[in-house]
Amino acid sequence: MRVLALTGGIASGKSSAMEIFRREVPGMVGFDADVCVRDLLANDEGIIEKVVGVFGESCRADEGAGIHRSELRKRVFGNPELRQLLESWIHPRVREECLEVLKSAGKLAAPLFLAEIPLLFEGGFHFGQELNLTVAVTKETQRNRLMARNGFSRSLCESILEAQLPMEIKIRRTEVVLWNEGPQVMLEKQIQRFLK
Repeated sequence: MRVLALTGGIASGKSSAMEIFRREVPGMVGFDADVCVRDLLANDEGIIEKVVGVFGESCRADEGAGIHRSELRKRVFGNPELRQLLESWIHPRVREECLEVLKSAGKLAAPLFLAEIPLLFEGGFHFGQELNLTVAVTKETQRNRLMARNGFSRSLCESILEAQLPMEIKIRRTEVVLWNEGPQVMLEKQIQRFLK
């Protein structure tokens, strides 16, 4: 089984790349750190209570279960200390989940395990991957996609982008760069070429 990591900045096209890998590699097992974080903030009572304890009841979801992620996002981006505290609770759990899925993939004899980890380099996340792949775009493209897709304000976009390593540094640290400024077919062709 090949073991790879997929990263990139927010709104760079990591999820699109993951979908292409799934189509191109039947039987592939994937792990999505963002989905894992969403599940933890919705269902993990220990993390929910820590978040509410530090950030207040206003971060609890309206329906009473889980965390209101957009409210939490407003609080942590732009405040590095609070963001680091939150990450210190969440990142170890994401690592555990990733390693469990990797172990299961090995038992299934999957041809490929691909973990999508947005903060791969920022968090020093290693799980035995052979290669790191980065989906890259310009900062302007990231900002425009975030504003169009998520309806974020320019200032929130800037805070989010500032919290991540600049794309140039991610590109220098990675083994494979998938450039995603053009139409999706260009990303598909790059992934097909890489897989060959």
